[in-house]
Amino acid sequence: MKKPIKTVALLLSLICAIPLFAACAKKPDKPERSRYEITATYDEQAKTVAASMSLSYYNASEAILDELCFHLYPAAFREGARFSPVPKEAVSTAYPSGLSYGGIETGKVTLDGEEVKAAIEGEDEDILVVKIGGEGLYPGERAAVTLDFNLKLPEIRHRFGYQGSRVNLGNWYPIACAFEDGNFVTDPYYSTGDPFYSDCADYKVSIIVPGELTVAASGKVTSAENADGTKTFSSEIEGARDYAAVIGEFKMLGSKVGNTDVNYYYISDPEPEKALTAAVDSLKTFSDKFGEYPYESMSSVETQFLQGGMEYPGLAMISDALTGDIYREAIIHETAHQWWYAAVGNDEVRYPWMDEGLTEFSTSIFYRENPGYNVDYQKRIADALGAYVLYFDAFKTASSDTSMTRKVCEYESQFEYTYMTYVKGELMFESLRSVIGDEKFFAGLKDYYSTYKFKTAKPDDLIGCMEKASGRELKGFFDSWTEGKVADFGGLSGK
Repeated sequence: MKKPIKTVALLLSLICAIPLFAACAKKPDKPERSRYEITATYDEQAKTVAASMSLSYYNASEAILDELCFHLYPAAFREGARFSPVPKEAVSTAYPSGLSYGGIETGKVTLDGEEVKAAIEGEDEDILVVKIGGEGLYPGERAAVTLDFNLKLPEIRHRFGYQGSRVNLGNWYPIACAFEDGNFVTDPYYSTGDPFYSDCADYKVSIIVPGELTVAASGKVTSAENADGTKTFSSEIEGARDYAAVIGEFKMLGSKVGNTDVNYYYISDPEPEKALTAAVDSLKTFSDKFGEYPYESMSSVETQFLQGGMEYPGLAMISDALTGDIYREAIIHETAHQWWYAAVGNDEVRYPWMDEGLTEFSTSIFYRENPGYNVDYQKRIADALGAYVLYFDAFKTASSDTSMTRKVCEYESQFEYTYMTYVKGELMFESLRSVIGDEKFFAGLKDYYSTYKFKTAKPDDLIGCMEKASGRELKGFFDSWTEGKVADFGGLSGK
């Protein structure tokens, strides 16, 4: 669902050209972004989190806003939610101890120091709507929003919830909805894929936990002991698409890549040094191939998780159900997401192939550049092609929809989504690489990263960067893959 908003076209460029406002032409030292400050306290006995949030919301659009909208993603975990956050076929895996429910409750909301009424709306009653009085919030202006919220944690192996002493806090706080084409984008928490879409912001977060626990989080974490025996873990991160944390009784190994802290938090991994090495090698490889890693720290965390892993800016949740080389491949994959999703954003509901396909391809490139991992690049691509052909032959007919342009909720299953975005997406990028060659291909990706870092890209933006680097018209190439047309490029089928 998209929430309509009144819009106006503003001639800001003309205003800035008037000498009286000459200061408009001066670029700020830092880009203007929204800023979140959150303080949260975890109650281990009750399995709850009590938090307060202050947001300096920056209107980066060209519209006058008469309201602000926030995703309440934890609402998907409540009893009676319309959309389950877990696919039907994965319920027993996600809830090994039986169904468990959680949720979020919001308290008093203030806007620019005045208490205001807020409404709960959205397809699944998961959107907090805060009205802006007067003439509204103009482009380039800020609004100060404060609110309290309380979380009830479900017992679940997923992005949000707990199992044993570990707590995953992914998509856990009210986050401003992206604003696009005159509307707030308010998609619910679909069970397929990663149904999230948000803009980059700056964060300052403190999480208070019992003294025996540790917090891994987005950003460079510091800790302090409190008089009551608790500990406060704090971090700041700039240009983050969202902020996540994992709480647990962790051991930790650390290293450095340039000025970046690389951390590995674990509980039962029998080979933690290999996991840390995979994280370090990933950062080195992707920084070389795509552009410098954008944050001060990168943490991978062994935790309970339904799928292989989950990416957040500066943080990756890695499933403790994986072992050996597959476990370490999850670290490599989620690290690649720091470039494709965290830094260069996309609407993951509508264009999931943009980050998942490119990330899966990047994982293959990692193995090509790091032969010591004993994974042959060409064989890996051949295996992906073979798997896709078998999938197509087994499940698809000539009239089947093989497009990659569907919303995540429009795929028949998580299985189909995986093949259409990860597997087919990887094959598409490999085909493109074989068509235009390594030099132009990676020049295009470097341009894509540098141009859209901390921004949100659309398919045409990616295509434009590859066309610029290659000197070729590539729209037809991409369309043949994403729209499910039959074509052949570089020996790989676009079917």
